[in-house]
Amino acid sequence: MIRASYLEVLMSTMLAATQAACGGSGGGGRYAEPRDDIELYSEDAGETARQSVYDDYGADSDGTSADATRVDAYDVEDSGNYVCTQDCSGHEAGFAWAQENNLSDGSDCGGNSQSFIEGCEAFVEDRQQLADETAQAEAERAAEDAQYADKPDWEEE
Repeated sequence: MIRASYLEVLMSTMLAATQAACGGSGGGGRYAEPRDDIELYSEDAGETARQSVYDDYGADSDGTSADATRVDAYDVEDSGNYVCTQDCSGHEAGFAWAQENNLSDGSDCGGNSQSFIEGCEAFVEDRQQLADETAQAEAERAAEDAQYADKPDWEEE
């Protein structure tokens, strides 16, 4: 005959008491799986929040083509994504003019100088890129917040 040690008896008793307090070992108690009619945590909450931000920015479902006017013209920095033949003053003037005139459409860029037009178009492209990046960053932040807001306390790490 095998004798159980004091520790084994104590552990067995504690396990039985815990199972009884939690509704037994077979489930159905207080800590059982959530019922189908109660949504404790939604995996889709983040995606829904993300798409809502994209909608607010007038962006496509991937966060591109956001409404460039959502970005202040003076927040746009010249990326320098153009090749200058000499001193870049034409590009810089076109960029500054587009910024001052709050342009968001490259078809509004005109003038007698090709470098001026290119600088204006560079502003519009940089503004669009900033609008897309802003929409995507805001969407990711909203998605993360939504996921954590809907996650039960016991599930957070």
